[in-house]
Amino acid sequence: MAIVRNTPQDTATVSVTPDQVRRYRLLRSGLLEPFSSPESASAELHGIQAQILPAGALALWNRTSGLTYARFEELLYERRTLVKLWGQRGTLHLYASTDWPLVCSMMTNVKSWWGMAADKEDRYEEYAQLVAQAEQLLRQRDVLGRSDLRTSGLPIDTDHLSSWGGLFSDLVRLGYACHAGRLENEGLFAHRTYWLPDLAWEPPDPDTTNLAVARRYLHAYGPATLQDFTYWLGLKAPPARRSWRTVEDELVPVEVNGVRQYILHEDLAELTAPAEPARWPVRLLYRFDPLLLAHKEKSWVVPAAAYKQVWRSAGHIEGIVLAHGQGVATWRYVRKGRGLVTTVTPFKRLAKVLTRKIERQAQQVASFFDLPLQSIHFEGS
Repeated sequence: MAIVRNTPQDTATVSVTPDQVRRYRLLRSGLLEPFSSPESASAELHGIQAQILPAGALALWNRTSGLTYARFEELLYERRTLVKLWGQRGTLHLYASTDWPLVCSMMTNVKSWWGMAADKEDRYEEYAQLVAQAEQLLRQRDVLGRSDLRTSGLPIDTDHLSSWGGLFSDLVRLGYACHAGRLENEGLFAHRTYWLPDLAWEPPDPDTTNLAVARRYLHAYGPATLQDFTYWLGLKAPPARRSWRTVEDELVPVEVNGVRQYILHEDLAELTAPAEPARWPVRLLYRFDPLLLAHKEKSWVVPAAAYKQVWRSAGHIEGIVLAHGQGVATWRYVRKGRGLVTTVTPFKRLAKVLTRKIERQAQQVASFFDLPLQSIHFEGS
């Protein structure tokens, strides 16, 4: 029997409420029901941003049960079931190690800033040769830092050693290297064949990759628009559109406050389930949390009036206190002495019952780091 798939063009539009959308996104993000493991969370969300490594660890803690920072480091550096790579939006992410071939395929045709700079100066072939030489050096030595490149004898300049990536960004992009922790104050990178010698290395073809990435995004963050998907990927419109088109015949339209968005057909029943926001837990989502990076339009999770308190200049994104599916405050922690000091900045006055829940969550954050909570301060109270 032939299988007929619905398309966005021939399917009646279903109306859903903002709370139903919030419920779906929180559920798929592991914030209502935890994922079975950090590896599962990283795979389902197709990466956890980790420009600030403890922030990435907290994102996984919020989405799993029983994780500690020590256990997180064990998974990343000893068991190596998690891997840290440059991914979507050109930013560092934590991925399930088994997804490394998929991430490599996703990034292969995305030139780094250093590659684009070489291209503009009509010396891309020269730059590509330098990357190949650096890969051979890394393969020989297993692990390298920027100081090793500096003394390698290769024609390295200051830009190639940039703390934002440099040559290493292309070694990672091409699937040769991953982040391998730090030695004193220097970041290290390991060759894939040394770090994960038993990893099957068969990066999928572009069409398979585009379909897999689009499905993961929509399953985790739907309903969404092409503009949301483009924003999340950090690509220009044409390549994002090519990826979106691979999944179009699996999508159905829904209307949220008069705006048409799309969801995978298989997820429509979950999206239209009743929402009970009063029962949703309070969460302390930290800086650059995946939920804050998945949609171009953000009023569903943070009130428009508080936008600039969360999304700041130079790409900085604050952590938020999530209550009933919406942000009600920003928060940060600092290590002071032998403990943690937490500061909460509400968007408006918080109820006492909510402040008590936030205090309990802050205590759990401190426990995650195996530190005592020295104090918690609510600004403006």
